[in-house]
Amino acid sequence: MSQDSKGLILAILLIVWLQLAVNHTAAQTNALGPQPGTAPLQGIVDLHTHPMANLGFAGKLLHGGLDVGSLLPADANCNHNVRATSVEQALGSCNPTHGGWGLDNPCGDVIRNLVINQTQSNQKPAASGCGSRNGYPSFDSWPANNDITHQCMWVDWIRRTYLGGLRVMVALAVNNKTLADMVAGPGDGPDDDKTSADLQICELKMFVARHSISSAPVGDVSNFMEVAYSSADLERIVRANKLAVILGTEIDHIGNFGDITVPGYVPTNQLSDAIIQNEIDRLYGEGVRYIFPIHMLDNAFGGASAYQDLMNYSNYRESGNWWNLMAVTNFTYNFSSQSGLEFDAGILAKLGNVIFAPPTYPNVTGFTTNAGQIVTGLANVQGLTSQGKVAIKEMMRLGVMIDIDHMSDLAKQQTIDLAQTVGYPLNSGHSSLRIFGGASVNERSTSTNQYQAIVKLHGMAGVGDAGSDAYAWANAYANVISVMGGWSSAACGFGTDADGVSPLFKQRTNSAVLYNASFPRCTLGTKTWDYNTNGVAHYGLLPDFLQDVQTDTNDGGPLIYSNLMSGANYLLQTWKICEAGGTL
Repeated sequence: MSQDSKGLILAILLIVWLQLAVNHTAAQTNALGPQPGTAPLQGIVDLHTHPMANLGFAGKLLHGGLDVGSLLPADANCNHNVRATSVEQALGSCNPTHGGWGLDNPCGDVIRNLVINQTQSNQKPAASGCGSRNGYPSFDSWPANNDITHQCMWVDWIRRTYLGGLRVMVALAVNNKTLADMVAGPGDGPDDDKTSADLQICELKMFVARHSISSAPVGDVSNFMEVAYSSADLERIVRANKLAVILGTEIDHIGNFGDITVPGYVPTNQLSDAIIQNEIDRLYGEGVRYIFPIHMLDNAFGGASAYQDLMNYSNYRESGNWWNLMAVTNFTYNFSSQSGLEFDAGILAKLGNVIFAPPTYPNVTGFTTNAGQIVTGLANVQGLTSQGKVAIKEMMRLGVMIDIDHMSDLAKQQTIDLAQTVGYPLNSGHSSLRIFGGASVNERSTSTNQYQAIVKLHGMAGVGDAGSDAYAWANAYANVISVMGGWSSAACGFGTDADGVSPLFKQRTNSAVLYNASFPRCTLGTKTWDYNTNGVAHYGLLPDFLQDVQTDTNDGGPLIYSNLMSGANYLLQTWKICEAGGTL
Protein backbone atom coordinates (compact mmCIF):
# COMPACT_ATOMS: atom_id res chain seq x y z
CA MET A 1 0.00 0.00 0.00
CA SER A 2 1.36 3.41 -0.97
CA GLN A 3 1.94 6.23 1.50
CA ASP A 4 -0.75 8.24 -0.34
CA SER A 5 -3.25 5.41 0.14
CA LYS A 6 -2.39 5.16 3.83
CA GLY A 7 -2.80 8.90 4.20
CA LEU A 8 -6.21 8.81 2.50
CA ILE A 9 -7.43 6.01 4.78
CA LEU A 10 -6.24 7.89 7.87
CA ALA A 11 -8.01 11.02 6.67
CA ILE A 12 -11.26 9.13 6.15
CA LEU A 13 -11.00 7.55 9.61
CA LEU A 14 -10.42 10.99 11.12
CA ILE A 15 -13.51 12.37 9.38
CA VAL A 16 -15.60 9.45 10.64
CA TRP A 17 -14.28 9.93 14.20
CA LEU A 18 -15.03 13.64 14.17
CA GLN A 19 -18.55 13.05 12.86
CA LEU A 20 -19.15 10.49 15.60
CA ALA A 21 -17.90 12.87 18.25
CA VAL A 22 -19.98 15.89 17.25
CA ASN A 23 -23.08 17.11 19.11
CA HIS A 24 -22.97 14.64 22.00
CA THR A 25 -22.63 17.02 24.93
CA ALA A 26 -26.32 16.99 25.92
CA ALA A 27 -26.65 16.03 29.57
CA GLN A 28 -29.25 13.28 29.31
CA THR A 29 -29.03 11.15 32.43
CA ASN A 30 -28.19 7.47 31.91
CA ALA A 31 -30.98 5.40 33.46
CA LEU A 32 -28.53 2.61 34.31
CA GLY A 33 -24.85 2.24 35.08
CA PRO A 34 -22.46 -0.71 35.32
CA GLN A 35 -23.98 -3.79 36.95
CA PRO A 36 -21.12 -5.73 38.59
CA GLY A 37 -21.57 -8.93 40.56
CA THR A 38 -24.28 -11.54 40.14
CA ALA A 39 -27.46 -9.61 40.86
CA PRO A 40 -30.23 -9.93 38.23
CA LEU A 41 -29.59 -7.77 35.18
CA GLN A 42 -31.55 -4.60 34.65
CA GLY A 43 -32.43 -3.20 31.27
CA ILE A 44 -35.11 -2.96 28.62
CA VAL A 45 -35.25 -5.39 25.68
CA ASP A 46 -36.52 -4.62 22.20
CA LEU A 47 -37.11 -7.99 20.58
CA HIS A 48 -37.86 -6.62 17.13
CA THR A 49 -35.98 -3.96 15.14
CA HIS A 50 -34.66 -3.59 11.58
CA PRO A 51 -31.78 -1.09 11.66
CA MET A 52 -30.44 -2.11 8.22
CA ALA A 53 -33.79 -2.19 6.41
CA ASN A 54 -32.51 0.56 4.10
CA LEU A 55 -30.36 -2.17 2.52
CA GLY A 56 -33.31 -4.58 2.25
CA PHE A 57 -35.91 -4.47 -0.52
CA ALA A 58 -33.20 -3.77 -3.16
CA GLY A 59 -32.15 -0.69 -1.16
CA LYS A 60 -35.00 1.48 -2.44
CA LEU A 61 -37.97 1.06 -0.11
CA LEU A 62 -36.57 2.74 3.01
CA HIS A 63 -34.28 5.79 2.79
CA GLY A 64 -31.39 6.76 5.05
CA GLY A 65 -28.24 5.31 6.62
CA LEU A 66 -27.60 4.51 10.27
CA ASP A 67 -24.44 6.52 10.87
CA VAL A 68 -21.34 8.01 9.30
CA GLY A 69 -19.71 5.02 7.62
CA SER A 70 -23.00 3.43 6.58
CA LEU A 71 -23.33 1.86 3.16
CA LEU A 72 -25.82 3.89 1.10
CA PRO A 73 -27.55 2.28 -1.91
CA ALA A 74 -27.56 5.78 -3.42
CA ASP A 75 -26.68 9.24 -2.13
CA ALA A 76 -28.19 12.60 -3.08
CA ASN A 77 -25.93 12.74 -6.16
CA CYS A 78 -27.04 9.29 -7.35
CA ASN A 79 -23.73 7.68 -6.47
CA HIS A 80 -24.43 3.97 -5.96
CA ASN A 81 -23.13 1.99 -2.98
CA VAL A 82 -21.08 4.65 -1.25
CA ARG A 83 -20.19 5.05 2.41
CA ALA A 84 -21.59 8.09 4.17
CA THR A 85 -18.95 10.58 5.26
CA SER A 86 -21.40 12.94 6.97
CA VAL A 87 -24.82 13.06 8.60
CA GLU A 88 -26.06 15.11 5.65
CA GLN A 89 -25.01 12.44 3.17
CA ALA A 90 -26.53 9.63 5.27
CA LEU A 91 -29.84 11.39 6.00
CA GLY A 92 -30.00 13.83 3.11
CA SER A 93 -32.44 14.07 0.23
CA CYS A 94 -34.58 11.00 -0.37
CA ASN A 95 -35.09 11.96 -4.01
CA PRO A 96 -32.67 9.33 -5.39
CA THR A 97 -34.33 6.65 -3.26
CA HIS A 98 -37.98 7.58 -3.63
CA GLY A 99 -38.28 10.26 -6.31
CA GLY A 100 -39.26 9.94 -9.94
CA TRP A 101 -36.79 10.14 -12.80
CA GLY A 102 -35.65 13.56 -13.98
CA LEU A 103 -32.62 15.37 -15.30
CA ASP A 104 -31.95 16.33 -11.68
CA ASN A 105 -32.49 12.75 -10.53
CA PRO A 106 -31.09 10.22 -13.02
CA CYS A 107 -31.43 7.37 -10.52
CA GLY A 108 -35.10 8.18 -9.89
CA ASP A 109 -37.93 5.95 -11.05
CA VAL A 110 -41.53 6.96 -11.79
CA ILE A 111 -43.02 3.56 -10.99
CA ARG A 112 -41.00 3.27 -7.79
CA ASN A 113 -42.24 6.71 -6.80
CA LEU A 114 -45.84 5.55 -7.29
CA VAL A 115 -45.25 2.38 -5.26
CA ILE A 116 -43.57 4.31 -2.42
CA ASN A 117 -46.37 6.86 -2.31
CA GLN A 118 -48.97 4.10 -2.22
CA THR A 119 -47.08 2.28 0.53
CA GLN A 120 -46.83 5.46 2.59
CA SER A 121 -50.40 6.59 1.92
CA ASN A 122 -51.78 3.59 3.81
CA GLN A 123 -50.86 5.45 7.00
CA LYS A 124 -53.65 7.75 8.10
CA PRO A 125 -52.98 10.59 8.06
CA ALA A 126 -50.10 9.82 5.76
CA ALA A 127 -46.69 11.32 6.23
CA SER A 128 -45.93 13.28 3.09
CA GLY A 129 -43.36 11.10 1.35
CA CYS A 130 -40.13 13.02 0.85
CA GLY A 131 -41.71 16.38 1.60
CA SER A 132 -39.21 19.03 0.61
CA ARG A 133 -36.69 16.19 0.31
CA ASN A 134 -34.26 18.11 2.49
CA GLY A 135 -33.83 15.52 5.21
CA TYR A 136 -30.96 16.63 7.43
CA PRO A 137 -30.71 19.25 8.90
CA SER A 138 -34.35 20.44 8.87
CA PHE A 139 -36.21 17.09 8.71
CA ASP A 140 -39.26 18.91 7.38
CA SER A 141 -41.57 15.91 7.10
CA TRP A 142 -39.60 12.87 8.20
CA PRO A 143 -39.00 11.01 10.36
CA ALA A 144 -42.53 11.01 11.78
CA ASN A 145 -44.48 8.53 13.86
CA ASN A 146 -46.65 7.62 10.85
CA ASP A 147 -43.79 7.53 8.37
CA ILE A 148 -42.71 4.03 7.31
CA THR A 149 -40.24 4.66 4.47
CA HIS A 150 -37.43 6.70 6.09
CA GLN A 151 -34.69 5.87 8.57
CA CYS A 152 -35.88 6.14 12.19
CA MET A 153 -32.87 4.45 13.84
CA TRP A 154 -30.01 6.90 13.32
CA VAL A 155 -27.23 6.05 15.79
CA ASP A 156 -27.84 9.12 17.99
CA TRP A 157 -31.46 8.04 18.37
CA ILE A 158 -30.51 4.49 19.32
CA ARG A 159 -28.07 5.91 21.86
CA ARG A 160 -30.73 8.19 23.36
CA THR A 161 -32.94 5.17 24.01
CA TYR A 162 -29.93 3.27 25.38
CA LEU A 163 -29.48 6.15 27.85
CA GLY A 164 -33.15 5.67 28.69
CA GLY A 165 -32.57 2.05 29.74
CA LEU A 166 -32.45 -0.07 26.56
CA ARG A 167 -29.84 -2.79 27.09
CA VAL A 168 -30.74 -5.52 24.56
CA MET A 169 -31.79 -5.00 20.95
CA VAL A 170 -32.59 -7.76 18.47
CA ALA A 171 -31.54 -6.47 15.04
CA LEU A 172 -33.21 -8.40 12.22
CA ALA A 173 -32.39 -8.56 8.53
CA VAL A 174 -35.62 -8.22 6.54
CA ASN A 175 -36.72 -8.49 2.92
CA ASN A 176 -39.56 -9.31 0.57
CA LYS A 177 -38.53 -10.03 -2.99
CA THR A 178 -41.79 -8.89 -4.58
CA LEU A 179 -41.56 -5.45 -2.97
CA ALA A 180 -37.86 -5.35 -3.82
CA ASP A 181 -38.54 -6.05 -7.49
CA MET A 182 -41.33 -3.46 -7.60
CA VAL A 183 -39.00 -0.66 -6.44
CA ALA A 184 -35.66 -1.79 -7.91
CA GLY A 185 -34.01 -0.09 -10.86
CA PRO A 186 -30.74 -0.54 -12.77
CA GLY A 187 -27.84 -1.03 -10.39
CA ASP A 188 -30.08 -1.61 -7.39
CA GLY A 189 -30.20 -4.71 -5.26
CA PRO A 190 -29.83 -7.31 -4.04
CA ASP A 191 -33.46 -8.34 -4.26
CA ASP A 192 -33.44 -11.99 -3.09
CA ASP A 193 -33.80 -12.89 0.57
CA LYS A 194 -30.54 -14.78 1.03
CA THR A 195 -28.20 -12.19 -0.49
CA SER A 196 -30.08 -9.28 1.06
CA ALA A 197 -29.97 -10.84 4.53
CA ASP A 198 -26.26 -11.62 4.20
CA LEU A 199 -25.55 -8.00 3.28
CA GLN A 200 -27.60 -6.64 6.18
CA ILE A 201 -25.98 -8.98 8.73
CA CYS A 202 -22.50 -8.03 7.50
CA GLU A 203 -23.29 -4.30 7.67
CA LEU A 204 -24.89 -4.65 11.10
CA LYS A 205 -21.67 -6.13 12.46
CA MET A 206 -19.67 -3.29 10.92
CA PHE A 207 -22.10 -0.71 12.30
CA VAL A 208 -21.84 -2.08 15.83
CA ALA A 209 -18.04 -2.24 15.52
CA ARG A 210 -17.96 1.50 14.71
CA HIS A 211 -19.63 2.06 18.08
CA SER A 212 -17.54 -0.40 20.09
CA ILE A 213 -14.27 1.53 20.03
CA SER A 214 -12.63 0.53 23.31
CA SER A 215 -10.48 3.66 23.54
CA ALA A 216 -13.60 5.80 23.99
CA PRO A 217 -15.47 6.02 27.31
CA VAL A 218 -18.23 3.45 27.77
CA GLY A 219 -21.55 5.08 26.87
CA ASP A 220 -20.03 7.48 24.36
CA VAL A 221 -21.52 7.29 20.86
CA SER A 222 -18.37 5.51 19.70
CA ASN A 223 -18.49 2.94 22.52
CA PHE A 224 -21.93 1.98 23.73
CA MET A 225 -22.86 -1.26 21.96
CA GLU A 226 -21.49 -4.70 21.15
CA VAL A 227 -22.79 -7.80 19.33
CA ALA A 228 -23.79 -10.64 21.67
CA TYR A 229 -23.16 -14.09 20.20
CA SER A 230 -24.05 -15.98 23.39
CA SER A 231 -25.89 -15.56 26.66
CA ALA A 232 -22.51 -15.06 28.34
CA ASP A 233 -21.80 -12.21 25.92
CA LEU A 234 -25.16 -10.64 26.70
CA GLU A 235 -24.51 -10.72 30.43
CA ARG A 236 -20.97 -9.36 30.09
CA ILE A 237 -22.05 -6.54 27.77
CA VAL A 238 -25.00 -5.41 29.89
CA ARG A 239 -23.01 -5.59 33.14
CA ALA A 240 -20.43 -3.34 31.45
CA ASN A 241 -23.21 -0.78 30.87
CA LYS A 242 -23.42 -1.29 27.11
CA LEU A 243 -26.13 -2.25 24.64
CA ALA A 244 -26.11 -5.93 23.59
CA VAL A 245 -27.13 -6.33 19.93
CA ILE A 246 -28.42 -9.76 18.88
CA LEU A 247 -28.36 -10.50 15.14
CA GLY A 248 -31.33 -12.19 13.52
CA THR A 249 -33.30 -12.81 10.33
CA GLU A 250 -36.92 -12.21 9.45
CA ILE A 251 -37.11 -13.10 5.77
CA ASP A 252 -39.64 -14.96 3.67
CA HIS A 253 -37.37 -17.67 2.26
CA ILE A 254 -34.35 -18.71 4.35
CA GLY A 255 -31.63 -19.78 1.92
CA ASN A 256 -34.04 -18.76 -0.88
CA PHE A 257 -35.62 -22.19 -0.32
CA GLY A 258 -38.97 -22.40 -2.07
CA ASP A 259 -38.70 -19.10 -3.98
CA ILE A 260 -39.50 -19.97 -7.59
CA THR A 261 -38.32 -16.55 -8.85
CA VAL A 262 -34.68 -17.13 -7.85
CA PRO A 263 -32.23 -18.66 -10.34
CA GLY A 264 -31.31 -22.21 -9.38
CA TYR A 265 -34.64 -22.80 -7.65
CA VAL A 266 -34.81 -26.21 -5.99
CA PRO A 267 -38.33 -27.61 -5.40
CA THR A 268 -39.15 -27.99 -1.73
CA ASN A 269 -39.58 -31.74 -2.03
CA GLN A 270 -35.97 -31.98 -3.22
CA LEU A 271 -34.50 -30.20 -0.18
CA SER A 272 -32.53 -32.76 1.79
CA ASP A 273 -32.10 -32.55 5.54
CA ALA A 274 -28.41 -31.81 4.97
CA ILE A 275 -29.13 -28.85 2.67
CA ILE A 276 -31.49 -27.34 5.25
CA GLN A 277 -29.15 -27.95 8.17
CA ASN A 278 -26.18 -26.52 6.29
CA GLU A 279 -28.03 -23.26 5.61
CA ILE A 280 -29.07 -22.88 9.26
CA ASP A 281 -25.46 -23.63 10.25
CA ARG A 282 -24.19 -21.06 7.74
CA LEU A 283 -26.41 -18.36 9.23
CA TYR A 284 -25.22 -19.32 12.69
CA GLY A 285 -21.64 -18.98 11.45
CA GLU A 286 -22.46 -15.42 10.33
CA GLY A 287 -23.53 -14.60 13.88
CA VAL A 288 -27.30 -15.07 13.59
CA ARG A 289 -28.81 -16.05 16.93
CA TYR A 290 -32.49 -15.15 16.45
CA ILE A 291 -34.60 -16.60 13.60
CA PHE A 292 -38.12 -16.41 12.22
CA PRO A 293 -38.58 -19.77 10.45
CA ILE A 294 -41.59 -18.31 8.61
CA HIS A 295 -42.31 -14.70 7.71
CA MET A 296 -44.95 -13.16 5.43
CA LEU A 297 -45.19 -15.98 2.87
CA ASP A 298 -45.66 -19.72 2.85
CA ASN A 299 -42.20 -21.18 2.47
CA ALA A 300 -40.37 -24.50 2.51
CA PHE A 301 -40.84 -24.66 6.29
CA GLY A 302 -44.58 -24.01 6.57
CA GLY A 303 -47.54 -21.68 6.28
CA ALA A 304 -47.66 -17.97 7.07
CA SER A 305 -50.34 -16.11 8.98
CA ALA A 306 -52.89 -14.63 6.60
CA TYR A 307 -53.62 -10.99 7.33
CA GLN A 308 -52.18 -8.75 4.58
CA ASP A 309 -53.84 -9.06 1.19
CA LEU A 310 -50.80 -7.90 -0.79
CA MET A 311 -48.72 -10.73 0.64
CA ASN A 312 -51.08 -13.29 -0.92
CA TYR A 313 -50.03 -11.92 -4.32
CA SER A 314 -46.40 -12.14 -3.29
CA ASN A 315 -47.05 -15.69 -2.09
CA TYR A 316 -48.36 -16.63 -5.53
CA ARG A 317 -45.45 -14.98 -7.32
CA GLU A 318 -42.64 -16.33 -5.12
CA SER A 319 -43.94 -19.51 -3.50
CA GLY A 320 -45.99 -20.60 -6.51
CA ASN A 321 -49.40 -20.84 -4.87
CA TRP A 322 -52.13 -18.74 -3.36
CA TRP A 323 -52.79 -19.12 0.33
CA ASN A 324 -55.05 -22.05 1.09
CA LEU A 325 -57.55 -20.30 3.35
CA MET A 326 -60.32 -21.92 5.37
CA ALA A 327 -63.30 -20.46 7.18
CA VAL A 328 -62.73 -20.26 10.94
CA THR A 329 -64.61 -19.13 14.01
CA ASN A 330 -63.91 -15.87 15.81
CA PHE A 331 -61.60 -14.36 13.16
CA THR A 332 -62.46 -11.34 11.04
CA TYR A 333 -59.82 -11.45 8.27
CA ASN A 334 -61.27 -11.72 4.78
CA PHE A 335 -59.19 -11.49 1.61
CA SER A 336 -59.85 -8.61 -0.80
CA SER A 337 -58.44 -8.42 -4.34
CA GLN A 338 -55.96 -5.60 -4.91
CA SER A 339 -56.08 -3.08 -7.73
CA GLY A 340 -55.23 0.52 -8.49
CA LEU A 341 -52.82 2.50 -10.61
CA GLU A 342 -49.77 1.97 -8.40
CA PHE A 343 -50.40 -1.74 -7.93
CA ASP A 344 -51.09 -2.42 -11.60
CA ALA A 345 -48.22 -0.23 -12.77
CA GLY A 346 -45.82 -1.98 -10.40
CA ILE A 347 -46.89 -5.35 -11.76
CA LEU A 348 -46.63 -4.41 -15.42
CA ALA A 349 -43.42 -2.41 -15.25
CA LYS A 350 -41.48 -4.23 -12.56
CA LEU A 351 -42.67 -7.79 -12.19
CA GLY A 352 -42.97 -8.69 -15.85
CA ASN A 353 -45.79 -10.63 -17.44
CA VAL A 354 -47.41 -11.88 -14.24
CA ILE A 355 -51.14 -12.53 -14.35
CA PHE A 356 -52.72 -12.38 -10.91
CA ALA A 357 -56.07 -14.14 -10.63
CA PRO A 358 -56.66 -14.93 -6.97
CA PRO A 359 -59.05 -17.73 -6.08
CA THR A 360 -62.54 -17.19 -4.77
CA TYR A 361 -62.43 -17.80 -1.05
CA PRO A 362 -65.43 -18.72 1.14
CA ASN A 363 -67.82 -15.89 1.85
CA VAL A 364 -67.54 -16.03 5.60
CA THR A 365 -70.03 -13.34 6.64
CA GLY A 366 -72.84 -14.96 8.60
CA PHE A 367 -71.78 -18.52 7.71
CA THR A 368 -72.77 -21.09 10.36
CA THR A 369 -71.20 -24.53 10.86
CA ASN A 370 -73.15 -27.69 11.61
CA ALA A 371 -72.13 -27.24 15.24
CA GLY A 372 -73.79 -23.83 15.30
CA GLN A 373 -70.55 -21.85 15.40
CA ILE A 374 -70.51 -18.51 13.59
CA VAL A 375 -67.64 -18.34 11.12
CA THR A 376 -66.38 -14.80 10.65
CA GLY A 377 -62.96 -14.99 9.01
CA LEU A 378 -60.24 -16.89 7.17
CA ALA A 379 -57.02 -18.60 8.26
CA ASN A 380 -54.21 -20.47 6.52
CA VAL A 381 -54.62 -24.26 6.31
CA GLN A 382 -50.85 -24.87 5.88
CA GLY A 383 -48.92 -25.92 8.97
CA LEU A 384 -45.29 -26.97 9.37
CA THR A 385 -43.74 -29.06 6.61
CA SER A 386 -41.38 -31.94 7.30
CA GLN A 387 -38.58 -29.62 6.15
CA GLY A 388 -39.76 -27.05 8.67
CA LYS A 389 -39.42 -29.55 11.50
CA VAL A 390 -35.87 -30.33 10.35
CA ALA A 391 -35.02 -26.61 10.31
CA ILE A 392 -36.48 -25.94 13.75
CA LYS A 393 -34.70 -28.93 15.27
CA GLU A 394 -31.41 -27.66 13.84
CA MET A 395 -32.05 -24.21 15.30
CA MET A 396 -32.68 -25.88 18.66
CA ARG A 397 -29.48 -27.91 18.36
CA LEU A 398 -27.53 -24.68 17.89
CA GLY A 399 -29.31 -22.84 20.72
CA VAL A 400 -30.83 -20.22 18.43
CA MET A 401 -33.79 -18.21 19.73
CA ILE A 402 -36.90 -18.95 17.65
CA ASP A 403 -39.78 -16.52 17.06
CA ILE A 404 -43.20 -17.92 16.08
CA ASP A 405 -44.83 -14.63 15.06
CA HIS A 406 -46.03 -14.69 11.43
CA MET A 407 -46.63 -18.44 11.46
CA SER A 408 -50.10 -19.72 10.63
CA ASP A 409 -52.02 -20.77 13.72
CA LEU A 410 -51.51 -24.41 12.81
CA ALA A 411 -47.76 -23.94 12.28
CA LYS A 412 -47.52 -22.10 15.63
CA GLN A 413 -49.21 -24.95 17.45
CA GLN A 414 -47.06 -27.57 15.76
CA THR A 415 -43.92 -25.60 16.67
CA ILE A 416 -45.11 -25.30 20.28
CA ASP A 417 -45.76 -29.06 20.36
CA LEU A 418 -42.24 -29.69 19.07
CA ALA A 419 -40.69 -27.31 21.62
CA GLN A 420 -42.63 -28.83 24.50
CA THR A 421 -41.04 -32.24 23.90
CA VAL A 422 -37.67 -30.83 25.02
CA GLY A 423 -38.71 -27.76 27.02
CA TYR A 424 -37.27 -25.32 24.45
CA PRO A 425 -38.26 -21.62 24.75
CA LEU A 426 -40.13 -19.89 21.94
CA ASN A 427 -40.62 -16.13 21.58
CA SER A 428 -43.40 -13.93 20.27
CA GLY A 429 -41.41 -10.80 19.67
CA HIS A 430 -43.78 -8.19 18.23
CA SER A 431 -47.36 -9.18 18.82
CA SER A 432 -50.27 -8.51 21.15
CA LEU A 433 -53.10 -10.51 22.67
CA ARG A 434 -55.75 -11.84 20.32
CA ILE A 435 -58.99 -10.56 21.79
CA PHE A 436 -61.99 -12.23 20.20
CA GLY A 437 -64.77 -9.86 19.32
CA GLY A 438 -62.32 -7.17 18.23
CA ALA A 439 -62.71 -5.26 14.99
CA SER A 440 -59.64 -6.86 13.38
CA VAL A 441 -58.78 -10.36 14.58
CA ASN A 442 -56.52 -12.69 12.63
CA GLU A 443 -53.84 -15.34 13.16
CA ARG A 444 -51.05 -12.74 13.15
CA SER A 445 -51.91 -11.95 16.79
CA THR A 446 -51.03 -14.31 19.64
CA SER A 447 -53.75 -16.19 21.48
CA THR A 448 -54.11 -16.70 25.22
CA ASN A 449 -53.19 -20.38 24.88
CA GLN A 450 -50.11 -19.54 22.82
CA TYR A 451 -48.84 -16.95 25.33
CA GLN A 452 -49.42 -19.41 28.17
CA ALA A 453 -47.44 -22.09 26.34
CA ILE A 454 -44.64 -19.58 25.69
CA VAL A 455 -44.29 -18.56 29.35
CA LYS A 456 -44.27 -22.19 30.51
CA LEU A 457 -41.28 -22.72 28.20
CA HIS A 458 -39.65 -19.51 29.55
CA GLY A 459 -40.07 -17.83 26.19
CA MET A 460 -40.30 -14.05 25.98
CA ALA A 461 -42.89 -11.71 24.50
CA GLY A 462 -42.22 -8.37 22.89
CA VAL A 463 -45.36 -6.27 22.85
CA GLY A 464 -46.09 -4.50 19.59
CA ASP A 465 -49.09 -2.37 18.77
CA ALA A 466 -48.07 -0.31 15.75
CA GLY A 467 -49.55 3.16 15.52
CA SER A 468 -51.11 3.13 18.99
CA ASP A 469 -50.55 5.69 21.73
CA ALA A 470 -48.95 5.18 25.14
CA TYR A 471 -52.11 4.19 27.00
CA ALA A 472 -53.31 1.82 24.26
CA TRP A 473 -49.89 0.15 24.24
CA ALA A 474 -49.86 -0.02 28.05
CA ASN A 475 -53.22 -1.76 27.91
CA ALA A 476 -51.89 -4.24 25.34
CA TYR A 477 -48.84 -4.88 27.56
CA ALA A 478 -50.98 -5.42 30.65
CA ASN A 479 -53.17 -7.88 28.73
CA VAL A 480 -50.15 -9.92 27.64
CA ILE A 481 -48.66 -9.98 31.16
CA SER A 482 -52.04 -10.98 32.59
CA VAL A 483 -52.45 -14.07 30.40
CA MET A 484 -48.78 -14.99 31.00
CA GLY A 485 -49.44 -15.23 34.75
CA GLY A 486 -48.92 -11.72 36.10
CA TRP A 487 -46.06 -9.37 36.88
CA SER A 488 -44.00 -11.92 38.81
CA SER A 489 -44.30 -14.68 36.20
CA ALA A 490 -42.73 -13.12 33.13
CA ALA A 491 -40.99 -10.05 31.80
CA CYS A 492 -41.87 -8.59 28.44
CA GLY A 493 -40.07 -6.23 26.13
CA PHE A 494 -40.81 -3.86 23.32
CA GLY A 495 -41.59 -5.22 19.88
CA THR A 496 -41.29 -1.89 18.09
CA ASP A 497 -40.68 -3.22 14.56
CA ALA A 498 -38.68 0.00 14.06
CA ASP A 499 -37.69 0.44 10.39
CA GLY A 500 -39.89 -2.55 9.58
CA VAL A 501 -42.27 -0.68 7.24
CA SER A 502 -44.47 -0.19 10.27
CA PRO A 503 -45.43 3.00 12.14
CA LEU A 504 -44.15 3.84 15.61
CA PHE A 505 -46.30 5.22 18.43
CA LYS A 506 -48.38 8.36 18.00
CA GLN A 507 -48.62 11.11 20.60
CA ARG A 508 -51.34 10.75 23.18
CA THR A 509 -53.90 13.48 23.61
CA ASN A 510 -53.13 15.43 26.79
CA SER A 511 -49.69 13.86 27.28
CA ALA A 512 -47.42 16.08 29.39
CA VAL A 513 -43.90 14.68 29.26
CA LEU A 514 -41.59 17.12 31.05
CA TYR A 515 -38.17 18.13 29.73
CA ASN A 516 -35.35 19.57 31.81
CA ALA A 517 -31.57 19.77 32.04
CA SER A 518 -31.20 16.04 32.79
CA PHE A 519 -33.78 15.04 30.19
CA PRO A 520 -33.54 17.48 27.27
CA ARG A 521 -35.58 17.31 24.10
CA CYS A 522 -34.00 15.34 21.29
CA THR A 523 -32.23 17.49 18.70
CA LEU A 524 -30.41 16.72 15.46
CA GLY A 525 -29.39 19.33 12.94
CA THR A 526 -31.85 22.21 13.26
CA LYS A 527 -34.75 19.95 14.27
CA THR A 528 -35.95 19.50 17.85
CA TRP A 529 -38.61 16.90 18.63
CA ASP A 530 -41.17 17.13 21.42
CA TYR A 531 -42.98 13.87 22.15
CA ASN A 532 -46.10 15.76 23.25
CA THR A 533 -46.57 17.05 19.70
CA ASN A 534 -44.51 14.61 17.60
CA GLY A 535 -45.15 11.27 19.29
CA VAL A 536 -42.43 8.67 18.72
CA ALA A 537 -41.21 10.24 15.50
CA HIS A 538 -38.04 8.14 15.67
CA TYR A 539 -36.42 5.48 17.85
CA GLY A 540 -34.79 8.03 20.16
CA LEU A 541 -38.16 9.13 21.55
CA LEU A 542 -38.96 5.83 23.28
CA PRO A 543 -37.76 7.18 26.67
CA ASP A 544 -40.25 10.03 26.32
CA PHE A 545 -42.95 7.50 25.44
CA LEU A 546 -42.13 5.48 28.57
CA GLN A 547 -42.55 8.56 30.72
CA ASP A 548 -46.05 8.86 29.30
CA VAL A 549 -46.72 5.13 29.85
CA GLN A 550 -45.87 5.50 33.54
CA THR A 551 -48.71 8.01 33.99
CA ASP A 552 -51.24 5.30 33.00
CA THR A 553 -52.28 4.15 36.46
CA ASN A 554 -55.31 2.23 35.12
CA ASP A 555 -53.04 -0.25 33.32
CA GLY A 556 -50.24 -0.25 35.87
CA GLY A 557 -47.87 2.12 34.11
CA PRO A 558 -45.19 2.07 36.87
CA LEU A 559 -45.41 -1.74 36.99
CA ILE A 560 -44.97 -1.89 33.23
CA TYR A 561 -41.79 0.17 33.48
CA SER A 562 -40.44 -2.03 36.26
CA ASN A 563 -41.31 -5.16 34.30
CA LEU A 564 -39.59 -3.80 31.19
CA MET A 565 -36.47 -3.09 33.21
CA SER A 566 -36.29 -6.75 34.25
CA GLY A 567 -36.41 -7.83 30.60
CA ALA A 568 -32.64 -8.17 30.11
CA ASN A 569 -32.43 -10.73 32.90
CA TYR A 570 -35.46 -12.64 31.67
CA LEU A 571 -34.05 -12.90 28.14
CA LEU A 572 -30.67 -13.92 29.57
CA GLN A 573 -32.31 -16.91 31.27
CA THR A 574 -34.31 -17.71 28.14
CA TRP A 575 -31.16 -17.78 26.02
CA LYS A 576 -29.34 -19.97 28.56
CA ILE A 577 -32.13 -22.55 28.29
CA CYS A 578 -31.90 -22.41 24.49
CA GLU A 579 -28.15 -22.97 24.62
CA ALA A 580 -28.69 -25.97 26.91
CA GLY A 581 -31.04 -27.48 24.33
CA GLY A 582 -34.11 -27.09 26.55
CA THR A 583 -35.02 -27.94 30.12
CA LEU A 584 -35.50 -31.70 29.75
